[in-house]
Amino acid sequence: MTPRDRTSRDRVALSAGRGLRARWVGRRLFAEAERGDGPDAGAARRDIARIALTPGHRLRERAREAVAVWWVRDRDPELRDVVLKTRALAPAPPERFVTLALQRRLYECGPLDAPNIAGLLGDPDPDVRERAFAFCREASGPTLHWLWTSVPGPLPGTPLRAALLANDRPAPLGLLDDLWAEWLKTPSEELGAALLRWRRPARADDLEPLSVVALKTPREIVTEPRHRAALIEALTFGDHPLYAIAEQKVLGSEHHGLIEELCAEAMHRPDLARFCRRHRLAPEDPVKRALFFVVTGQPEQYRAIDPDGSLLSLAYASASSRDRARLQEVMVGAGDLDLVRVIVGDDRRARIPAMNLGEIRYLGEQLAARREWEELWALVQDVSIVSGTDLIGLFDGWVPRGDDARRIFEMYLETDRHSVEAALRHFPSGGMPLWRQAKLLFRGRVNDVSFAPDGPYLAVAGSERVAGVFDLRTGGLVERYTGFASSVGRVLHLGDATLVAGERTNRNDRECKVVLCADGGARTLHTTRGSVTSLAAMDESGSFAAATRAGDVVLVGPGGEPVTAVPVRSLRLSGRWPRAIAAHPASRRIAVLSRGLSVAETAAAEAAERRSRTAKPFTVIGQASDVTMEQVAFVDADTLVCAARHGDVKLVRQSGAGLMEIARTVVAKLGGLAASPATGEAVIADRSGRVTVYDGATLEPRESHTSETSHGYTGATISPTGDFLAVGDAAGHADLFDLRVREMPEILRRPLVDLVPRHLGIVGSVLASCPRPVKAALQLLHACLEHRFRFDIEIGDAVQLTAGEYDISL
Repeated sequence: MTPRDRTSRDRVALSAGRGLRARWVGRRLFAEAERGDGPDAGAARRDIARIALTPGHRLRERAREAVAVWWVRDRDPELRDVVLKTRALAPAPPERFVTLALQRRLYECGPLDAPNIAGLLGDPDPDVRERAFAFCREASGPTLHWLWTSVPGPLPGTPLRAALLANDRPAPLGLLDDLWAEWLKTPSEELGAALLRWRRPARADDLEPLSVVALKTPREIVTEPRHRAALIEALTFGDHPLYAIAEQKVLGSEHHGLIEELCAEAMHRPDLARFCRRHRLAPEDPVKRALFFVVTGQPEQYRAIDPDGSLLSLAYASASSRDRARLQEVMVGAGDLDLVRVIVGDDRRARIPAMNLGEIRYLGEQLAARREWEELWALVQDVSIVSGTDLIGLFDGWVPRGDDARRIFEMYLETDRHSVEAALRHFPSGGMPLWRQAKLLFRGRVNDVSFAPDGPYLAVAGSERVAGVFDLRTGGLVERYTGFASSVGRVLHLGDATLVAGERTNRNDRECKVVLCADGGARTLHTTRGSVTSLAAMDESGSFAAATRAGDVVLVGPGGEPVTAVPVRSLRLSGRWPRAIAAHPASRRIAVLSRGLSVAETAAAEAAERRSRTAKPFTVIGQASDVTMEQVAFVDADTLVCAARHGDVKLVRQSGAGLMEIARTVVAKLGGLAASPATGEAVIADRSGRVTVYDGATLEPRESHTSETSHGYTGATISPTGDFLAVGDAAGHADLFDLRVREMPEILRRPLVDLVPRHLGIVGSVLASCPRPVKAALQLLHACLEHRFRFDIEIGDAVQLTAGEYDISL
């Protein structure tokens, strides 16, 4: 034993006592150990290490802590052995965490210690590193959360990231989206394995579908359209691991719609087209399959299923504009496919309405290149004049046979393209304002007007005990009825040259009649005390209803039989008499205004004839007791618009057994109210001379017309077809509006093959009063329609109202 060993032994033994000398030796020993790196300090530390190994020594715990601290700082192998043998722990961080790791005691740490433990992953001692890694790999709960969210955090490529990705427990929800975004952008095997093992999809809208593709089964993916779209999108990821995952799931799916959607997208995406070709995927429908093979560059497969091109022609006809453009692009480049035959198909005229301007121009150029002039001229006559004036310049000296055809041909040549463009600007596609066609100047006061349901005729009720019918094309009187006992206050045209006149009086005790006028004769159908306040057609058979000041609603069947008077109180109305009635012929519903509003259904004419005298003619289906109105009209079977004289306008709708208000507006100086059966719009005329069209669902104003010559509008009537509007003024005149003119923007742009004789009358009405810059284009359109319908037996539908003022006398 060397002297130094004996000295060390002596110091260890001396320091173990309880006396003053022992305490002095202990203090001196620790002081030397802390003094530095000299020989005395090294000897002192070795003595203290012996103390740490000596059971029962007074300074053993202090020695253990000191040895643990010195080892962490200096990494002396001898001190490391002492730390392991004595299970020594440093008293404070960061050294304490190193010794805990060395002792396999990191489980004693709490969540807030996580950042310090993460720092051990770079410790020079391999056992400390391995045990810190194991701790992070097995962490859970708050500790795991702290490890993920510690600063600077588990950055890519760090040991902490590797340990946490090896953990079977997923990262916190707040970080999952970032991890998915990182993997989708820059995939790594380590991160991908963790995300797949955790099986937690992302929550962000742009990441969730792709993460579902990676995690869910094919059966789960295909149930959601957005997940199917993401599965298809994943097939464009190239060498990304998600591509292989998606490929396996697509090929393993039995969902029919998935392959169809994939093929539809492949038509416009080369990467998807390559996938479909590689795996021999195609639409199931033969027509779609033919289109798919052409667009995706599979000519052999296409020729095998469609040698005559018929399938491709059908596919083109039903394809979207996007697919058509793609097919045109491919076929022009292919050169061996006849795009003209594909576009035209077996029925050129049926295809034209669906062709765009580019397709029509291409077709015309191809026909001109083949010098198929007859076919090209037929095409010009079928397309819109917008396309026709564009194609007319393709003819190379050829003219059609026949004087009338040559006249149309020459009009095309003479019509300036700028004239057509001016017409398009004048009639914008967004809408068309109200167009007053004529003004009827009645001599003598006019109480009421009614349009015929079967022609351009207007029935007029005159105050001089006279009623008549005028032809609106000429303004001429075609029927006149006299001999009434009182002024004719109401008139209703039933069609087939038949009208109903209702007398009125200022004396409630005086008798008035409901008179049926037809074939030059008049027949009294009903006599009542007081005026006939309203008339309404119930259906197309000629049945109608009349309201009387005596308090009845009179139902009259076709031809005037039967006649049934029903007291207004049977409609659950408290008023003494009906102020106004309106009917909806398609549903045979009637609306009655008194003190309140009732809507009732009536039986058809045949059923009414069979009905017993004790049966009720009305079945009330809706009622509103708080409606105090004077005018009413049906917008549709379930919706009515009502107006009061002071200007309050309400839109009400059937709701159970009641009528619910759905919209309201106020019109100052309200004059007349009507509703269009064709468009479901409400029309209101006011006493300032303005006519306004309102949306039939919201009462939002759409368009209006203000007259500079009107004395203030007092009434409005729309024809049963919705074609014409007559608005009467205080002076007894009426402004006549051709509502069909609102279709002019669409007519101008539609192919001629898609028009009917009715449109000829509309164009003629517009042409009569259109400005000079657009007249040439409309003259061409009118001539083309006249030529087209010259042999058509329905040419009588081409009703044309002549513009101007008509001085009319009954």
